[in-house]
Amino acid sequence: MLSLFDLTPMQLAVMGIIIGLPFALPLSVDQQNVFGNVLRLAMQMVLIVAAQEVLIGNALSSAEERAQNETSVANLQRQLDELSEKVQKRAARPGLKAIPRRFNS
Repeated sequence: MLSLFDLTPMQLAVMGIIIGLPFALPLSVDQQNVFGNVLRLAMQMVLIVAAQEVLIGNALSSAEERAQNETSVANLQRQLDELSEKVQKRAARPGLKAIPRRFNS
């Protein structure tokens, strides 16, 4: 069965006309205005809820990303500390000569 969300823009426009005209025709201009404003308010609430859900979803994603970055930084710092400790231990051994660096010319 076809859902409202599966319709093309043209089909949605036609559906809006088919639904809107029977409601609007028996009403006076003032009643049409009130009815239209109530529908507009209802649709505005749908948009507000959708926007808030996107905002909250983005905030949660950002928090998760920050936590992952902090974990990565902590892991890198730990690895750096371990390597630094190994270098210091190697340099502290008696009788070891420094390994010369070779540069290609």
